[in-house]
Amino acid sequence: MKVLVVGPDRKDPGGVANYYNAVFPRLSGGEISAHYLEIGSTHGKSSFRHLIIDQFRFWRMLDSLKPDVVHLNPSLLLKSFLRDGLFILLAKIRRRRVLVFFRGWKQEFETTVSVYLKYFFYVTYRQADAFVVLAKEFSTRLQEWGIRAPIYMATTAVANELLGNFSIDKKIESFEKAGVFRILFMARLERVKGVLELIEAVGLLLRSGTRVSLTIAGDGSIMEEVRKKVAGMGSHGSSVEISGYVRADEKVSILESHHLFCFPTGEAEGMPNAVLEAMAFGMPVITCPTGGLADFFEDGVMGILLHTREPAEIADGITSLLSSSGRMAAVARFNYQYAQQHFLASSAAEALRSRYLEMVNADWDGA
Repeated sequence: MKVLVVGPDRKDPGGVANYYNAVFPRLSGGEISAHYLEIGSTHGKSSFRHLIIDQFRFWRMLDSLKPDVVHLNPSLLLKSFLRDGLFILLAKIRRRRVLVFFRGWKQEFETTVSVYLKYFFYVTYRQADAFVVLAKEFSTRLQEWGIRAPIYMATTAVANELLGNFSIDKKIESFEKAGVFRILFMARLERVKGVLELIEAVGLLLRSGTRVSLTIAGDGSIMEEVRKKVAGMGSHGSSVEISGYVRADEKVSILESHHLFCFPTGEAEGMPNAVLEAMAFGMPVITCPTGGLADFFEDGVMGILLHTREPAEIADGITSLLSSSGRMAAVARFNYQYAQQHFLASSAAEALRSRYLEMVNADWDGA
């Protein structure tokens, strides 16, 4: 059984590339042979030109590989939505089964689909044989758009290898020994992610005498604004480190050495991988109930869910957790165990393998 996975360059930064770096090597084996087709214009000069080139490359791969299942990874954004919709048409012309795994989901684009692209959705995405989404609200929207094919829930994944020799007991010991509690923000630096509000919250804590530091790991469109915000903190700015985008050993070091993960996002996140990684490394989490987070995150058990992104509420949430080392330890151990059971790449790969087999073995008249 041959599966063609279509996605971005796996050397790129970003959640989809990281996911397949962890999961794709585990897809092949037994009845399944997985193949990967890199698409996109990340390293090219012309995004439009790549849209055309990708269609030809995809068609040639269908001809040469003759996959039993085509696995696409679109986002609900115009370019990706149109490109992958055409991929579905090409795959169905060749009578291939198609699995659509929606990775990103922009709520503002839902209206565009409903008003302007409904017919395109009907003749493309409604022809797919199965869907995977990262949040229940995305599943509901697909059903409202007329999808009757199976829709499966999934999460993003934490690479098994990332945990290495991590010890949850040592992490919990570090809570009791900490002179300064280290807070981590790790995501793209975009206004909607809440990093500016978090900087203000940390400023409030420092001015009240709370011994905390903040590490901001990531880059993005508001990097300069973040730097100016930190510079405006005066002497307290020395407690904020901007490390930029991190990966591999540097990411492991940061996840191991920090005590609390704070991600006050206002975006309808699919399933932010950084939250899953933080939980796997035994960190209590402070975040907002958006996207896939709303489906599994237990307030008070995994950390704290914020009602607003106001700096004062973020600061209060941090203070609440840090005030009890016993509570911090209980949350940390729960998050570690929950991540082990639900978020590892090995589990994500096995779930995808099951989806492929179900699609091939089901009664189906397409081949």
